[in-house]
Amino acid sequence: MLELTPPIHLPDPAGFEQASLKFLKDFRYDGAKPSMEHIASISRYFSRLPYENISKILKKEHTTTDQRLRFPDELTHDHYAWHLGGTCFSLTYFLCGIYTLLGYNAQPLICHLNWGDNTHSAIVIQFARTRYLVDPGYMIFKPIPLKKENMESYISSETGLSLRFDAELDEYALYTYRKQQFIRRYRFVDQNVDWEDFAQFWEASFDLPGMDDLTLTRIEGNEMLFIQGDFVKITSPERIKKVRKWDLAEKMVQDRFKIPLEKLEEARFILKSRQK
Repeated sequence: MLELTPPIHLPDPAGFEQASLKFLKDFRYDGAKPSMEHIASISRYFSRLPYENISKILKKEHTTTDQRLRFPDELTHDHYAWHLGGTCFSLTYFLCGIYTLLGYNAQPLICHLNWGDNTHSAIVIQFARTRYLVDPGYMIFKPIPLKKENMESYISSETGLSLRFDAELDEYALYTYRKQQFIRRYRFVDQNVDWEDFAQFWEASFDLPGMDDLTLTRIEGNEMLFIQGDFVKITSPERIKKVRKWDLAEKMVQDRFKIPLEKLEEARFILKSRQK
């Protein structure tokens, strides 16, 4: 379990109204509001922000501990300047603020990855007496209801998400599956987390094992692109393509994520320097 740092003041994410409105400037929705369709449309629009830890590696290197959390104004600037996004904590914080500004009850959720507790974050939205899971870190933009029962969300006839509820532990576990092969991604208890506790877990995340290598994920059409180091995985409803090749990984970061080569090289240099 992560050790918590001293209390960190974290402002209400809805207070970053200018950054949120700038990001939403091209967002269009003509249906009923409030509605689940509107909630899903917001999260789909938000999916243009990639999951990437390049920005987090750079921020850790160039700032002190009490300055390295990336708030929505910085995240928005970096996205328009260099096509960067963020990791689960910064994405969760930003999307919670957007939902709140648009009139929804959105709260952060702390999750436990297979290798450690309190190591991932997601969002719970309360709507029409039901709580829903949205997870920008794992690219889950179609809200999944939390009803203390097993739920499945299909991507295709053979792929999807499985949310399993353990009544004895009062705990959910999220699985991805393909052709009946299930992989547990994380588990969580459905309870609200205040922003002070969220800030402590966010700060602690800068020292997690996931910061030891470059990791990027994004949705592009029907494909999910995943890069970690020299490993590239392209997942579509029909197939999975896996390749381990530095040149391809670097090309995809530039061509598919459109992140400048200088940002990639700077992050790699920092990681290599830490290994010495």
